[in-house]
Amino acid sequence: MKKTIGRPEYRDGRKETEQFCGFIGLIGRPNVGKSTLLNQLVGQKVSITAHKAQTTRNRILGIRTDQNTQIVFIDTPGIHRSEKLLNRKIVAYATQTLRDTDLNIWIVEPLAEAFSTKDGPSVLHPEDQEILKLLSGKEKRTVLVLNKIDTIPQQEQTLVSIAKLDKLAEFAEIVPVSALKSTNVEHLVKILKNYLPAHPFYFESHQVTDVSERFLAGEFVREELFMRLQQEVPYSVAVVVEQFEDDPKCIKIACTICVERDSQKGIIIGKKGVMLKNIGTAARKKIEILLGNKVHLALHVKVLKQWSNNANHLRSLGFN
Repeated sequence: MKKTIGRPEYRDGRKETEQFCGFIGLIGRPNVGKSTLLNQLVGQKVSITAHKAQTTRNRILGIRTDQNTQIVFIDTPGIHRSEKLLNRKIVAYATQTLRDTDLNIWIVEPLAEAFSTKDGPSVLHPEDQEILKLLSGKEKRTVLVLNKIDTIPQQEQTLVSIAKLDKLAEFAEIVPVSALKSTNVEHLVKILKNYLPAHPFYFESHQVTDVSERFLAGEFVREELFMRLQQEVPYSVAVVVEQFEDDPKCIKIACTICVERDSQKGIIIGKKGVMLKNIGTAARKKIEILLGNKVHLALHVKVLKQWSNNANHLRSLGFN
């Protein structure tokens, strides 16, 4: 494993009263654990997770402040190939992150077997090979994180995986972690702090994200849709928060779930409305934990034909 190298000017001569702050992007292919890692890094759920690819659609900031350091993590949608207009916009958000950050974390996962390429066997998934091309020239400002080490049966295999990844490029660091089990996450944070430039904090010390409670409420509804629906249905839904009425006794929230076909509307509502009720109940409990208050959540489903491939619909839903 590589030693921590860091920028000498960032690592030496630091004063305790001086503030260090920077933006660090989390990039990777879909479902490698970016959002789970972000939630562990900031110590709170700020990005939704599900055992399905492409759960994250928006660029979400997670903020961690410790004494004189503040790290602003940017959780990005998974980088992948797609013909859909929505997915092309999503990938554009992710690739833009590479140009906007002080440092990037590239998250990969262990592979059971090598993939065949025109240059021979590769330790990388084909979509990771595309990301490596995007990172060309930025490797020294990239920390490669091998996630899901809890799935590797023997420690020796972890070391073998790291040795293979080390040959791909001259990365700033290679760090093995398990975001799910929180293994080695604090060690990763310690390493990242060495790369922060001297800069005043961008956010208040108590902030853990830049998104509103209204936005997170809609995301928790979408998370439940991803967790409970099968096949293509969760990828064809968008959630719009129509009402967020703050009240000391009970916060009233109303959301519209947009789908592309009548059949999808029927699936989400379910027999006698049971599916929609279960989605609402589970989402409401998560929102109540977030807000620390009782919540009344109303869900409505409507058909917005082919919204994910229509530029006007995408703009109306916030995908600019």
